[in-house]
Amino acid sequence: MRTLNAITAADDLLEFLGTHPGERSRIHSVYPHALNLLVGESTLITITNRADLTPMGLELSPSESFAGLARAGEEIMLGTESLRSVNAAFEVNLEGASVWQSNLRADHPPRPIEEIASLRRRLAGWLASQPATGLMPLLPRLAKLPPRIGQASGNIYSRYIAEDLAALTGAINASDWEHAQTLADRLVGFGMGSTPSCDDFLAAYLLVLKAAEMLHPGRFGWVSAFNRAIARKAENRSTLLSANMLRHASAGKTGRSHQRLLRTCLLNVKDDLADAASQVFGHGASSGGDFLLGLLCAMEWYQNAISETSKKGESAWVALQRPQPAPGI
Repeated sequence: MRTLNAITAADDLLEFLGTHPGERSRIHSVYPHALNLLVGESTLITITNRADLTPMGLELSPSESFAGLARAGEEIMLGTESLRSVNAAFEVNLEGASVWQSNLRADHPPRPIEEIASLRRRLAGWLASQPATGLMPLLPRLAKLPPRIGQASGNIYSRYIAEDLAALTGAINASDWEHAQTLADRLVGFGMGSTPSCDDFLAAYLLVLKAAEMLHPGRFGWVSAFNRAIARKAENRSTLLSANMLRHASAGKTGRSHQRLLRTCLLNVKDDLADAASQVFGHGASSGGDFLLGLLCAMEWYQNAISETSKKGESAWVALQRPQPAPGI
């Protein structure tokens, strides 16, 4: 039996393994540097030896391709100390692995609104210089940027879905959440790839909404219900991988590089914005760019929502300071 050693394990995976000892999973898909285990009908565990660590994921020490080690359909026994293939081909040793927190942490204060606006402009400028794949041809329209000289009109997918994406961003900016949910019916599962383009776009929104709820307690109490409603749509409209991604995003969980970018944009931490964006942009054929486009749009909502909340708070404070009429006798 081949023994593989885990370097890092996601906190939610360790919790899951603690409540499912001895349960069997089966290999859902195998890639050169990652494989997915399916537990039951809908829960995925991702094991990687090179790519980004994800929620419900394990990072192994670097090794050769998984392609020669595992095949789809093979069964894996789950345990708190190891994951063991039933056919005795390999075992993943979990002992000694560090724990990674898969959700965004409020370990730094939120950035001031003016910094959010500045970072959003910088991110938009950086993204405008990247290849226009997936939904990226819609960047000028959705981010309100001037079109690039010589830019193509886009691919068939971006042209087809352009109006719906513009309508969604408009509904969210107007706080019309019921209409936004209805519009999401046209978006969830739309696009090519294991995580369709519009799902990556929506994942960014769900993460920013959840971050707003966490960073500003009591102001956005509707977020959890809205996020769950969007994630539920993916259960029978999108791919299994994408449905898991949206479910995690609805709870504020995302991959390590995406988490780093969110922290850079929303929290008062020092990091290299271009480097963080570049790491995310490299995901998939177009997934990274689609996520970044959604992030730009979601940051616009966040900036406006926090500004509006602050103005209301200031107005209430000013009203309290005014002389109050004496009560009648």
